[in-house]
Amino acid sequence: MSVVLQPQARQLFSSYKADVARANGVESARETFAVLPAPTQKIIQAYQENADFLKLINIWPVDNAKGEKISLSIGTTIAGNTNTNQNPRQPTPVGTLDLLDEYDCTQTNYDVAMKWVLLNAWRHFPDFKKKLQEMVIRAVALDKLCIGFNGIYRAANSDRVANPLLQDVKKGWLQKIREIAPEQYYKGEDVGGGVFKTQVGAGHEFKTLDGLIEFGIEEYIAEQHRDSGLIAICGRGILSDKYLPLLNNVQDPTEQLAARTIYANKQLGTLPAMHVPKFPAKTILITTPDNLSIYIQNGTFNRSIVDQPEWDRAVDFQSINEDFVVEDYTKCLLIENIEVDA
Repeated sequence: MSVVLQPQARQLFSSYKADVARANGVESARETFAVLPAPTQKIIQAYQENADFLKLINIWPVDNAKGEKISLSIGTTIAGNTNTNQNPRQPTPVGTLDLLDEYDCTQTNYDVAMKWVLLNAWRHFPDFKKKLQEMVIRAVALDKLCIGFNGIYRAANSDRVANPLLQDVKKGWLQKIREIAPEQYYKGEDVGGGVFKTQVGAGHEFKTLDGLIEFGIEEYIAEQHRDSGLIAICGRGILSDKYLPLLNNVQDPTEQLAARTIYANKQLGTLPAMHVPKFPAKTILITTPDNLSIYIQNGTFNRSIVDQPEWDRAVDFQSINEDFVVEDYTKCLLIENIEVDA
């Protein structure tokens, strides 16, 4: 049955589109336009407000579609002495020059459909425009995390049904580690049939998750990065594997309080532990958040907001050229296929 956009909803939605057009110096949001730098920066800040992890990483604007990474880390020590009577001083470049891993910003579409039945329902809210804007912003922000942690390749035509975690939209951070820095990737032992497991528990090399983390830091993280604010980003179930036995006991009030305090200050080994939305299960990434970046090519954020009466909806078409970048591979370790014995 066809749905009619109610006059009040139509007026509010028209005002919303007019605000977007005005902010970008165009007459109408119906025609595709390039989002201006100031609104772009506000939208990026809004992404970060709607997904806390995006506040911790870098979102860098770049002028070229391809180029060298902007890494602010220094991949080696820099102190030294030089006898300048014999040799010139040799400064250490800031950043890690990796010509095999240049960034490559390609187009990603973030198109949001808004059914008229939704706009009709929201017309009674005094903050209609704010709610609509936040809905679009949050959808895009969470999808960026989803791509970053689950993206495997870029298909010409992505298939959300076959790849519900956006695996075919773009290569994300974890896939970059698997492909470009396999030496920073631990997928466990081959237990037969090409199946790999990182087994944790009595009878295995790693008796506890804490031991696994400390092994990873000492064996895989470059020495100069081991005290640089590393965290353990983990998937669903990792923290419960460690803390459920502690919390799932009948305890006296003092012990309950102690258990809750321990859980509130979640750690894996010596590192703070962080569960991030859309992060894969049975997986841990050891790194610093600022070692992960999203590069956005300037001038490529395009947008149009159009009615589609044949579908009883409006659509906010958005696209931007971007890439998900790991700045320094020696500062990270990806551990997968974690199995903790009960």
